Formats: sequence, C-alpha cells, structure tokens
Amino acid sequence: MTEPLRAIVLTDRQEHRRRADCGSIWIAPCEEGEEAALWFVCPCGCGQVSRITVGHRHKPHAHGATWNWNGSRSEPTLHPSVNVHRNEICAGWHGWLRDGYWEVA
Repeated sequence: MTEPLRAIVLTDRQEHRRRADCGSIWIAPCEEGEEAALWFVCPCGCGQVSRITVGHRHKPHAHGATWNWNGSRSEPTLHPSVNVHRNEICAGWHGWLRDGYWEVA
C-alpha cells in the first residue's frame, strides 16, 4: 500500500508552477458557493499539471467533470475521486484528496 502524500497548498499560482512539487495544489480565489479552478501536480510524481473545476462546498453543474471541495485551503477534501488518465507524460493515477492528503484508490 502506498503512503498518503501531503498536498502542499500554495497561495501563489506562479510559485505553484515554478516549484511543481508532487501533489501540490493551487486553488483560484473564490467565495463560498462559487466555482473555482484547482490546479494540481499529479501525485504519481510524473510532473504533469492538471486543472479541475471545483465548487466551494458544492458540486457544480457544468459541462464535464466537477468536484465538491470542502472549502478548506489547509486540509482540502474533494469528492468524488480524482482520475488522471494515462497519456504521454503520466502512467495514470487514481485516488482521493482527503483532509489535505492524496490517497491511492
């Protein structure tokens, strides 16, 4: 079993891109009830940066996949699970972001 990986939450988008720490995230500013972009570096270690649409304490109704984010910037949780599809950069990763830790499904 793989140990959970701490999701480093960065507040500066450029720093997030520059550092590219495995499993790190940056969440666009938003208020409760709004939608936001959540950018993350794949927890598998491949370095791929992905964007998903999250709702602050709700699951948005939008085209494509969306996630419910608990609103916490220190210990974020997403629902449902996150699935990074296999591509030329990443071998694929599927798991959860729970209480600030990435966990393999």
